[in-house]
Formats: sequence, structure tokens, C-alpha cells
Amino acid sequence: MNDLNIGKTILTLRKDKNITQEQLANMVGVSAGAVSKWETGNSTPDISLLSPIARALDTSLDILLSFQKEISEKEVNEIKEQLTNIFLHKGYDKADKECRRYLKEYPNSSYLKLCIATLIQMYGMIDAKDENISKGRLKYSLELLYKVVDINEPKYRTSALFAIANIEMMLENFEESEKAIKEISNSFIDPMVLYVSILEKQGRGEELFITAESMLLQYLNQSGAMMSILARRYKEDKKYKEAERFLMTLNSIQESFQIGMGSALYSLSRLYYENGDKSMASKYFKTYVDRIINFGYDYSENPYFQHVKLQVGNEGQKIIRKRMFTEIIENDTMNDLKGIKDYDEALETLRNASLES
Repeated sequence: MNDLNIGKTILTLRKDKNITQEQLANMVGVSAGAVSKWETGNSTPDISLLSPIARALDTSLDILLSFQKEISEKEVNEIKEQLTNIFLHKGYDKADKECRRYLKEYPNSSYLKLCIATLIQMYGMIDAKDENISKGRLKYSLELLYKVVDINEPKYRTSALFAIANIEMMLENFEESEKAIKEISNSFIDPMVLYVSILEKQGRGEELFITAESMLLQYLNQSGAMMSILARRYKEDKKYKEAERFLMTLNSIQESFQIGMGSALYSLSRLYYENGDKSMASKYFKTYVDRIINFGYDYSENPYFQHVKLQVGNEGQKIIRKRMFTEIIENDTMNDLKGIKDYDEALETLRNASLES
């Protein structure tokens, strides 16, 4: 029975049902210590206990004994692509139904849980009529991610913890977010730099390009995030010149590497607006709109990231981009800029772009 890895299955199903070891033990008539030993692989349940365990976990013997289909990472990636299309074209509810079906079909796949959790985080705002609905979706994403962490597969645990830290921060659970970050690593050493050097020494050119370009993009985005945070902090402290310096530098980086979709330009527009300079706010808002209108749907034409592939294809990116245009138009936080030529022209450009097929 050890070969069936029944302990891992019991752990996964118990976590899915939010049942403690003690509760499961009481349900099947054993000690909590016995359940712990099953889950750690130090012992296996007696054959007479299999049916009671299956009933307690609301599952079948086939699933308990891991006779259900296994699923590869490649297959999960194919499912992820299908689900992405459903989120984009059919809405959240239909996608959520499919997500739950796949999770039930493959309850032991940590990678599937991780992928679905990230999709829910990404598309949870779709059709959300109020903030409570979107928060509920984020909390469901967290449930899946914590299950990935509990199963403790090293390959997926770090990604799950990173996503947890991000969502907990979005939900303003700052202590939980910090806890997740600290679990990821206590070291600032990044092994990927060494890994790329190994790829170079081995002459693995295609892998080198994909890995190095992906890491460069990640480092630039992380650096940009730090610059944005510093700019916001300076703005809160009314130190507008310092905030402007960071945002101008960030814009230069984004423009040079053709990344960021003009986020620094928008932040500059907001900075000038909040500092009472409506003319400069309108100018930078128009420049921002021009940037996002002409921004590519992928990196195929980007000289720095030609080997980087996005998870969502061009058609999906067009849908996301149009929703973004609509959200900007409906955002009324700078409505008193209306009447200023640059601002009005920018809004008209967005309206036209949002109507294009």
C-alpha cells in the first residue's frame, strides 16, 4: 500500500474538506497520532479502515487509493489555456464551474491548484458587481494556495507563497502577507544568475535566451515596483520633486525597454494633478494614453524580450486591453481636467479604441 502514496492523498483530501487530524481520527475511530503517521508515510491505515476513511473524506476508494488519472504539467498548462479563454470569453461564473470540475477530477495535483488560484486572482474582477464579490474570489484563491503550501511540494511551494503574500496584501492582511514573504527565503541571493551562467557554459542557447530575457524582465519589473513605491512615499510626504525624479527615471526605463504600459506616465499625471498642475497632468495623461494605445500585445517586436511568451494570446490581450480602456474612461478621479485639450483628446482616443473590433 505504500506505493499508492495513500498518506499524501489523505492529507490532500483532509485539507480540501477543512478537517483536522483529530476530527478525522474521531470519525474513523483511531488516534490523531495514527492519522499523522499515515500522512507522513510512517505507516498506512489498516485495510478495514479504507472505507470509513473514504466516507469521512467524502470520496471514493479509487480516489483514496490514487487509482484516479494522474495529470502532467503539460496537461495542466493546456487546461489553464482553456480556462483562460473561458474567463475571457464566457465570464467568471462559467470559468469558475470548470475550475471546480477540474479540481474535483484531479484532487491531488498541486500544480493544477496553483494555476487555478492564479487565474482566479487574475480574473476575479470580471463580472464582480461589488467589492465583496471580488474579495470572496480572492479568498477562494487563497484557500487553494494554502493547500499547495500545506502539501509542501518544493517545486510549487515558493510560487504559492509569493501569490499568498500578494493576495493577503491586497486584502490588507499585512501580517499574513509578511509571514508568507518570510517563509519564501531569508536570503537575498538569487541562484538564477548562476543558472544562466551554467546554460551559457553548456551552450544551451535557446534555454539561455528564454531564461535570461525572462529574468531581465522580472528584475526590471521588480525595480520599477520599488521606484513606484518610493515615489508614492515621497508624494505622501509632499516631497513632489523627489517623487517626480523617481517617476521620470522609471518612465525612461519603461520607454527604453518597451515595458510597463506607461504606468510611470500615469503616475506622473496623478502627481501633477494632486500638486495642482492641471496642464502638466493633462499632458502626461495624453502621453500615457498614446503609450497604451500603441503598446504591443506581446513581446515579438520587442528587441529585448523576443523569446518571452505571454500566457494570454493576442485575442485575449485585446479583450483585456479594451476592458482597461473602459475602466480608464469610467474613472472619474480627474474629471475636473475635462475642458483641457490634451485630456479631452485622450478620452476621445480611448473611446474610439474601445469601440474598435
